Amino acid sequence: MKQIRNLTLAMMMTTAFFSGAEVLPAPQTTGGMPLMEAMAARQSSRDISPASQVSKQDLSNMLWAAWGVTHDGKRTIATAMNRQELILYVLTATEVSRYNPEDNTLTVVNTGDFRRDCARQEWAATAPINIALVVDTTKQEKEVFQAYTVGAASHNIYLYCASAGLKTVVRAMMDNKALTEALKLAPNERVLMVQTVGK
Repeated sequence: MKQIRNLTLAMMMTTAFFSGAEVLPAPQTTGGMPLMEAMAARQSSRDISPASQVSKQDLSNMLWAAWGVTHDGKRTIATAMNRQELILYVLTATEVSRYNPEDNTLTVVNTGDFRRDCARQEWAATAPINIALVVDTTKQEKEVFQAYTVGAASHNIYLYCASAGLKTVVRAMMDNKALTEALKLAPNERVLMVQTVGK
């Protein structure tokens, strides 16, 4: 079993190398705060320090919690009719990356600091991480189901942040046109919300 796991990891890293993607640390899918305690601790926090950092391990765990692959191609959240329409983008001070849940990697789609495009509030524009929650409207046309998917993913980010001692808040205040351009979205891709994370 260990040899198979090592071989799979090696194949993922090779694929990522040739595609230019960054391989994130393997998500930690055991341990952490008990679920009921995480739900009790969950809150929206806006006092995020611009100097704070989110580790690659925390980022990997958080993205997996929001949209990771679990078993038989399933995800950590349900989607209506299993359309799996969610796409996550990570915005930092230096780049914008698209999360690839199948191999747990980040692919850079744009370089530069575009956090202000997804944040009309100063504290969000300077937070270390903003996660844009995007839907593919060709996979799921019904807006109510798109909203459910984004809400479920956002809530899992909240629970992970509560468990890991991170601060987070989900927001809809953004420059939608500028953010769409910064993410280089296709016409069928639509930003619904942004979640800010830090300490």
